[in-house]
Order: sequence, then structure tokens, then C-alpha cells
Amino acid sequence: MNNTKIMTKKVITVDANTSVEKALELMDSKKIKELPIIQNKKCIGMVMYYDILSKDINRSSKISEFMQKTPHVMPKDDISKSIEIMQESGIGALPVIDEDKKIVGIVSDFDVLKLLINDRLFDSFKVEDVAIKRFPILRTDDTIGRAQKLAGINKIDNLPVVDNFGKLIAQVAVSDILSYIFQEKLTKTRGKKDMYKEEKQPGDKNVMEIAKTEIPKLSLTLNLRRAIEMMLSSKIKSGIVIDSNNKPVGILSRLKILDLLNGKNVTEAVDLVISGDYDWEFVILARNEIAKREHFLLSSAGINSIKINVKKIKKAGNNYQMNVMALGKRKLNIKKDGIAKEMVFEEVMDKLDNALEHIKD
Repeated sequence: MNNTKIMTKKVITVDANTSVEKALELMDSKKIKELPIIQNKKCIGMVMYYDILSKDINRSSKISEFMQKTPHVMPKDDISKSIEIMQESGIGALPVIDEDKKIVGIVSDFDVLKLLINDRLFDSFKVEDVAIKRFPILRTDDTIGRAQKLAGINKIDNLPVVDNFGKLIAQVAVSDILSYIFQEKLTKTRGKKDMYKEEKQPGDKNVMEIAKTEIPKLSLTLNLRRAIEMMLSSKIKSGIVIDSNNKPVGILSRLKILDLLNGKNVTEAVDLVISGDYDWEFVILARNEIAKREHFLLSSAGINSIKINVKKIKKAGNNYQMNVMALGKRKLNIKKDGIAKEMVFEEVMDKLDNALEHIKD
């Protein structure tokens, strides 16, 4: 499946000369965190909330000053390529451009997960399997400036705020940090001229002034599919994970979830690496088949790593060659070629099963 099938076609963009004030107002009103920048009708880059967080802003700033040249994709590119680029770049939304570099859409981690939400792959995992365990925490006496710094460095959508017992009582969103600092720092006037307040800067104020107590919480044992549904309905890029004592123990991000769809391993079980000419449908197929054999692979056959390389045979229609390496106590190398990668993979798995029967303890 290509990007045309899932991309958002009504793209909100701004000209490179747009003021940062107007750009922020647009991002806030449309609830978007990535904004494509246009110059001479061509896409020249994007601005993310995190880019603005890490720099000083003033009324004369142009949005292009905060822009970065982000990777892009084409309408006919496979979704698997978009997923791979998102993971490598750490950017959850990519502009889709035509041959003239004109933007025709935008594809995001939201679009991918919305498409795949009902896939049984997600039922095989819990939130604790994918959650990021290292993350920043705010205290009730922290400043907005500290929240700004931590959000910019860690690129986390929502920061947890805990009480003296380490329990989650609120969260601070990136959008609220930016809105507050911008309004307080740039809209204050004295006389006829805009200028910074000479006394207390907005970043020095207490973080609880912008914190929200209504928090979409994700428990460690929550089914991953259900967690994704909650994140998509709330339109959040990352959610706070709590334990049974209401203490924050992780962050679940949409980008991290995409690790399941591009061949990267997220558990401490069998390490599965997929390379070559594959798409996300094949990744799901491979993961499901390996999951069925996981206990046997680990406990009986002593296999802890499987590498699959898929190669399309040129000028041969739908023919594929597949090379599977199973590594552990012994090393197995299985090669097979045929029509359709799904059929080739099925034959490879049969050969792997037969081979493993002879090396199990």
C-alpha cells in the first residue's frame, strides 16, 4: 500500500516569510504539531513544536528561522518506506510531494496507526513491552522554563507532574508551554512599545499555572491495541504510563509503536530483523509466525535471533528470493525463491521447523 491511500490531502501550510506569531496561532487553532513551510509554491521544510521550544523567539521572527529540512516521500512510495524514514529521522509526520516538489499531502504516524489499529499484531503486546522507560519528570515547584527545556531536549508531547510521593497529579503539554510563553513574553506592552517584562520572566513562573489534571493515563498491563485507540482518540503523540500506585513509569509514543512495523525488536525475546524488499504486511506476517514459535525457539532450539532478507528478483514479475538466518546455539541459513514473498516465506518456515527439530535439546 502506498502513501496515497492514507495521507492527509488537505495540508495546512505557511509561507516562509510568515511571522512565528501567526504560525503558532495557526498550529494552536488547528491542533497540529508539524507545519510544512512553502516558498515559491514548493515545500522547503517543516517546523515542529520542539524546534520552536529550543530557541528564543521575538515578534520579528519569521517561521523559516525555526525550520528544518525534513525528509519527504512521494505519493507512490510504499508505507513501509515512510515508517522507516519516520524512525530514522525521529519525525512523526512527512510531507508528501510530487515531482515538482509541490506538497500534495502529509503522512504521519497517526495515519499509519489509524490504518492498522485492528491488526492482531497489537494484541500480542502490552504497553509495558513498548513504553520508553527513561523520561523526564516535573515536580510541583518546577518552573515553566524547566518544563520548556525538558520538553525540547526529550521531544515528549506531555510531561508528567508528580507530588512529593511520586504520584502523578498533572501533566504539561508542549502546546501549552509554547502558548503561555509566547503570550506572556511577546504580547505584554509598556507604553507604545512591546518589550520584555523587566521583572519576572514567564519561564520563571510555576509550572502548575499551565498544568492540567485531566490526564489520559495508560497502565502497564493495558493491551497495546486499546492504548493506541486511546491515543488516537485523544490525538496525543505520547501518553504517560502509570503503575498500580499511580506513579509514572514510562512514556508510550506513537513513533515507538512503529518499531513493531519496521522489523525492529521491542521485546527481550527473539530478536527479529527484516531487511530488503519488504512491506509492513510482510512484517506483520513474519512477526506473527515467529511469535507462534517463540517459546520453542528460545527454550528448546536455543535460537534468540532471526534475520530475514527479502530480495525481489529483477525482471521476474512477482518472484522473490529469501534468506533466513537463525542464530543461537547453532547457526542455520535457509534460502528459498519462488512466486510471492508470502508463499516463499511459508516454505522457508517449513524448512526452518524441520531443521529446528533436529537441533533441539
